[in-house]
Amino acid sequence: MGLIRLTNKKPPQEWGFFVRLLGPTMRTRVVLMLILVLLTPMASASEVGFNREESLSVEALNIQAGEVSPSGSNLLLVGDDGFVHMISASAPGDRSQDQDIDSQRSARFNDVAWHPNGETALIAGDLGAALRYTMSDNSIQALKGAGILGSIELTAASWRAGGDLAFFGAKNGNMYSFNEGEGLMQMENTFSSEITDVACHLEQNICLVSTLDDGIAVIDRTREVTWIDGTSGDTWVAVDCADPLYRKCAAFASGRRHVSIVLDIEDASKSTSGEIMQLVQGSSDFVSVSRGYDGTSLVHLAPMESVRYQLSADEVFMHIESEAITSYDADVAGQRIALMWETGEDDGWFVTNEGSIVEIYPTETRESLGIMETIIFAAVAISVPGVIIGLIFMNSPFLQRKYRQLRGFERKE
Repeated sequence: MGLIRLTNKKPPQEWGFFVRLLGPTMRTRVVLMLILVLLTPMASASEVGFNREESLSVEALNIQAGEVSPSGSNLLLVGDDGFVHMISASAPGDRSQDQDIDSQRSARFNDVAWHPNGETALIAGDLGAALRYTMSDNSIQALKGAGILGSIELTAASWRAGGDLAFFGAKNGNMYSFNEGEGLMQMENTFSSEITDVACHLEQNICLVSTLDDGIAVIDRTREVTWIDGTSGDTWVAVDCADPLYRKCAAFASGRRHVSIVLDIEDASKSTSGEIMQLVQGSSDFVSVSRGYDGTSLVHLAPMESVRYQLSADEVFMHIESEAITSYDADVAGQRIALMWETGEDDGWFVTNEGSIVEIYPTETRESLGIMETIIFAAVAISVPGVIIGLIFMNSPFLQRKYRQLRGFERKE
């Protein structure tokens, strides 16, 4: 898996110490190069293979979103013209397992969110479409209180971890909460910029909201909305809370920028953003995000690329390169990724807006460390500090003089 180098907004301006280390001698340069080699990640760039499966046989299809059910067995897709469709998440190319669901509506559906119990799912769409899909009878009904929406375009939806409350975002910047007792209710302290995504932590009842122009907001347990300082200067397109082990989430913005949001569990209004980072390689742009394997996020880039974001290390790795998918199938490369999902690292599928389904599989075998790998890593761990100390010693006349005095080669003056 190849690490993509990042940069921050303000690169360091003082390099005095490193200029000293970089000195003019060939010996110093060689040692420095050795350090860089030792510190370079040993894993080579990960390559994935592709296998195109049977596509969805629906004319003029334009899938907008999808989500895998909590059980991992089904995938609910939504799109233009009231499109709602269920496919198998483990055998997505098997058309015999499809369920065509009649929404009895013609509006465009923009997002879908499964309830944590896996029995129902919320659908958000244009023309005030706030709907609930019930798996037991394949029915779709409007939510209680949906009349307050009028013709407002809903763009995002998500259930919080407890399953007692859901949140919707709208194109006009409105936010709405929903539960069975109250129905839909408009929330306070919102602005006018389009809500692009809503994501909730997998274990804490705290959610994040991304917008095009107003920054990132956090929703606490009491539904209070707080806007996070330092985030209003970017165009945020997606947010994800992929790893339940960490009390933080990540947001992704136009310009290949991303930031981690550290959640304050006791007082969500005190949640803070980290330093905004930017990819320095490539020219494609972030457009949306899917949930990856093992607490990672798969960020979609236009036109047909993806990277893997690892929340624990705040690092980005190449996942699918546009050149690779273009070489495999130029027709698929001309489409847009609607959703990706995995059963293992680099092992899963993606579905495009036009209904093409492509399997992704690793072409490199990644096994646990053997004896030789363990020896190599141990050698690196031991040698790197020694090389650094030696480099400092070679560039310090003072330390060299003290060493000679200690060994008796020089008399102390």
